[in-house]
Amino acid sequence: MDPMAMCCTRIIPLAALAAVAALSGCADARRDLSPDFGAAVRTNLAAQIADPEARYEGVRQPGGDGVRAVLAAGRYGKDQVIQPAQASTSSIDSKGGAKGPGSAN
Repeated sequence: MDPMAMCCTRIIPLAALAAVAALSGCADARRDLSPDFGAAVRTNLAAQIADPEARYEGVRQPGGDGVRAVLAAGRYGKDQVIQPAQASTSSIDSKGGAKGPGSAN
């Protein structure tokens, strides 16, 4: 018998056995999941498919100011970017009053 044919007759069954062993982990991947697993994703997807570009009366659509965009792009190109104002948060103390960065509490 040809040594090449003999080699192939041994390799093919081993490759098939390795493929079956590798795929056995995929047999029942959903058995440990909750029955409602993915419900939120499916609900959100359905809402987006129903009307992906919903328009609401009285609500202005976001737009851009072309002049400001050109000025901002120019400043960016010259490395003269205007940094945004410092933002802060507020918190509520145990008595229910709000404490902010400028409060006396």
